[in-house]
Amino acid sequence: MQQLPPDETIRAALRKSHARLHRQHELVVEFGVLSLKVDDLDTLLTQACTVVAEGMQTRFSKVLQPLPDSDDYVLSHGVGWAKSDIGHATVGADIASPAGFALATNRPVLSNHLGLEERFRTPELLKRYGIERAINVPIRGPLGPFGVLEADSSNGDDFVESDLVFLEGISNVISMAVERIAAGVEAPHPDPYSESFLNASPDCVKILSPGGEIEFMNEKGIELMHLAALHEVKGQRWTEFWPEESKPLVIEALSKVTVGETARFEAYFPTAPDEPKWWDVTVAPILGADGKLERVMAVSRDITERHQYEAQLLSLIEAQNSRQSRSDLHLEEIHHRVKNSLHLVNTLLLLQANLTSDKAVKLQLETAAGRVVTIASVHERLYHTDDDKNVQAADYLNALLSDLGKALAERKIVLETDDFVLPPERMAPLGLVISELITNALKYGKGTVEVLVNHAGDHVLLTVKDEGDGFPDTYPKPTGTGLGMRLVKSYSGYGSAAVSIDRLEGKSCIHVRFKL
Repeated sequence: MQQLPPDETIRAALRKSHARLHRQHELVVEFGVLSLKVDDLDTLLTQACTVVAEGMQTRFSKVLQPLPDSDDYVLSHGVGWAKSDIGHATVGADIASPAGFALATNRPVLSNHLGLEERFRTPELLKRYGIERAINVPIRGPLGPFGVLEADSSNGDDFVESDLVFLEGISNVISMAVERIAAGVEAPHPDPYSESFLNASPDCVKILSPGGEIEFMNEKGIELMHLAALHEVKGQRWTEFWPEESKPLVIEALSKVTVGETARFEAYFPTAPDEPKWWDVTVAPILGADGKLERVMAVSRDITERHQYEAQLLSLIEAQNSRQSRSDLHLEEIHHRVKNSLHLVNTLLLLQANLTSDKAVKLQLETAAGRVVTIASVHERLYHTDDDKNVQAADYLNALLSDLGKALAERKIVLETDDFVLPPERMAPLGLVISELITNALKYGKGTVEVLVNHAGDHVLLTVKDEGDGFPDTYPKPTGTGLGMRLVKSYSGYGSAAVSIDRLEGKSCIHVRFKL
């Protein structure tokens, strides 16, 4: 398979991420409209599971509800599960269960490595289906917790923080529908929308007449548009508010809605002369009992921050492409490009941080972004030479471990190394291999991490120890993607023969031969 250049890989990842976010946005809007027309709760919950499975691109989704006089939850509705399990299979409701943890803390729970979790156990039901990743989001009820909405996956890409926003959106719609149905209020007709539901949305929501005039705007929309009250825009055509450059997209979307289709677009719309804004807009038809268009729902999500980060990314990519096109690209410029690439990763992490509403997740992503900058400084230290001089291993490795300690750990890292010199093109891989081994020790081990680097003629012997229980018997079969160990084997120069485990040490100990 042909490997894409780094800039094309980034562009492809952005396109894939955008497509997923856009579809999730559409699904929340469509499910919200559907929920206002359904009186049967079983139908609504099953449809919610179908929507979640599509939005998360997974086979498995379910609603868990507390069993009366029991400490368990029952899988009341779902898709992907055997019919015999729906309505009968149970999971624990205590905080050692992901669903119980979510409901007890009233916070969503995301885990991409259920088998390695220390927060809670993996329910037997999930083990039976080979589930490796799960997101659990609480569903509020009229008088207390109603249950948990869960998406599960046995393969595919990791779930990300923006998926939490999608599941919480579906969960909020369910909560409002449960409250309406519990109160005995029939699905609204002929008025097919609920102001309380629309006012609960964090986005700008408009209800338009079939001709495109504004009939309603939710409270958040009035705030985002800097309006004093609805009467300032009520009765005016929605298209007239958009700048000329965006009007064709708005007109095209409305034309699709008139024939019963849902449309989505991204467009520029400043909310004030000095406040430029970009919006992700979904426009959906609201049909009457006769199937004819009665109203139009338009939901606009502010994506200005994301748009700005993407512009920075593309600017960096174009700068890299420009440098690549020069036939006399100097070595110093290449190293500068590598540093820029690390800053691209930093910007991507900040972009993801701005997509999440969870403050704890946002802090973690921002911390990770800071760590990438630290690694960039390591690279800069290595290549900041006036010419192609060799590098003293002891000096470089001491500086490297100091930066790694600041970036990755509160635990102690101790280095013992022979002093020898290497050209920069071999010192960089050596630093990467040692970084990977230390990262694994910090992630899976405990106590002080000892790093020994012994010079042995045509190679060095790297030894990394910690006070953990040692490597699993299944090693070298990876517990994750195995990418880190593949990197170690590749850069070592010896392939699979480079790595060995010392099980006689009484603690975790790995040896790697590195070719000089």
